[in-house]
Amino acid sequence: MNPMHYMVEQIMIPFLEFSYAHIYPNYGVAIIILTLTIKALFYPLTKKQFQSMRTMQTLQPKIKEINEKHKGKPEQLQKEMMAMYKEHSFNPLSGCLPLLVQLPVFFAIFMTVNGATFKSIILQPGINPGLFTWWLSDLSKADPTFILPIVIGAATYWSQKYTVTDPLQQKIFMVLPLIIVVFSFKLPAGVLLYWATSQIVSTIQQVMMLRQPAPKGV
Repeated sequence: MNPMHYMVEQIMIPFLEFSYAHIYPNYGVAIIILTLTIKALFYPLTKKQFQSMRTMQTLQPKIKEINEKHKGKPEQLQKEMMAMYKEHSFNPLSGCLPLLVQLPVFFAIFMTVNGATFKSIILQPGINPGLFTWWLSDLSKADPTFILPIVIGAATYWSQKYTVTDPLQQKIFMVLPLIIVVFSFKLPAGVLLYWATSQIVSTIQQVMMLRQPAPKGV
């Protein structure tokens, strides 16, 4: 069994079953609890990633200045960039590492709520297969109201609007929420519930971190 499937079968599924049996008998609620737990555990990494991103944004004018000053001189450009990073004690890769650490877990959650094991669990006799009887009544099927895809797209748009400062990148990334909305139309509601909860929590965390002072010494 590969590590991803191990996480799904030995951690994610047992967590959902425990939540259903001992916290609240609803697998939609169990997905929300699992997502909140994962987001809480990874908050320190998320915070580090966001701080690195803010530092990079603050350094953008200096980076642009160095690029213009040493245009056509790659060796000198690299030397000056490294000196600037050292001066500000900044590692340009520090924002990527926290994301890379989290990706396997996020993929495991995605695989869990989109997998055959979870679908077989919620479709057992006597088990409520949805979140509510009037909305997301079956987590194995798509959201017929399209509410969750729109929530996911809106949260993605808001996040990019306040984190991507380069005008060209903004134009490119503004298309992404629309692609996400269209892509998620046919995904199972269980997957969308995880995705929407994760995006909402990330947005709240982002608001909290945006209120903190910018990195000093930059």
